[in-house]
Amino acid sequence: MKKIAIFILSLLFFAQLSLHAQDTASYTRMFRFYYDNDFINVVGKGTDDQYTGGMRVDLYYTKHHDSRFFIDRSMPKAGREAVNTFGWSLLQIAFTPDDLTKKQPAVNDYPYAGAIYSIHTLHSANPIKKYSLQTEMIAGIMGPLSFAKETQEGIHHWINYIQPQGWDDQMPTDLLLNINLTAEKMLWNPHKWLELEAGGELLAGTMTDGADIYTQFRFGKMVPYFNGYISQFGSPRVNRPHRFQLYVTAKPGLSWTGYYALLDGGVFNGRSAYYKGTESSAQPYRTDKNIHPFFDGGLVISFGKMSWSITQKIMPPLLLGFEPHAVGNISFTVGW
Repeated sequence: MKKIAIFILSLLFFAQLSLHAQDTASYTRMFRFYYDNDFINVVGKGTDDQYTGGMRVDLYYTKHHDSRFFIDRSMPKAGREAVNTFGWSLLQIAFTPDDLTKKQPAVNDYPYAGAIYSIHTLHSANPIKKYSLQTEMIAGIMGPLSFAKETQEGIHHWINYIQPQGWDDQMPTDLLLNINLTAEKMLWNPHKWLELEAGGELLAGTMTDGADIYTQFRFGKMVPYFNGYISQFGSPRVNRPHRFQLYVTAKPGLSWTGYYALLDGGVFNGRSAYYKGTESSAQPYRTDKNIHPFFDGGLVISFGKMSWSITQKIMPPLLLGFEPHAVGNISFTVGW
């Protein structure tokens, strides 16, 4: 973990050195580095199983005119007053069982599974009517070509941790295509330092089918939530009295997952034969289709171009018989 912390701090330092552009009335670009790991656990002992981690890089941007890209034009907008923030992202994720030392992993535990995919996003926020519409379009691949095996083995070698032994039986290659739609609305805003929003998300495609509903609390010194996505993480020099932001977030909700390719198997190749139980007498795992609570909470610190955040996610179980899973996240952003 010490080496990971040094790596992240180095990225922050060099990112700051590389950005000397003049501040404008509002930032129009933002880069984000995002790192999930279930070893980051502020509520208990870290783990290395279930959803074990993910890395993501994002580039967000606004435009001074309507987008001419046909996909952008098809995405729903939050009215004429909307601040439309587009984005391109690359994300890699991995699932593993509890015992990484077994070359033949338990078929009644989470499987070895990985995915890598790109995301094109639109975050359309209306600062007048205080609501937002968000669209994610996902395209990628799961299985050996995600290189999740190589990433996890490389990180474990770097931090001198045990090497996972069961990746040879990971879920097979399959295509991931998804569209995710989210809507949020302000419920209560008695003061500029306190907000309560409500939201809902629908997910459909060959990667994930499901739905979430939630409320979100934000408390602290912050830019209003519906002023635009980039403004939540950075304030330009022209607004110097308000450049510093420090706020906490809490997002409790309910989640339902009807299908998840990394556990249920992809639509073309299904599960690997190993996780169908053909090579073991044990009963293979079963996915959980019930409604479960979840919780995200964290701290965001922003000054000028830069922001840092640390959050804790309590994820619902995706397999029957398993408990909710705690995963931490560390992110930083740079705006210009």
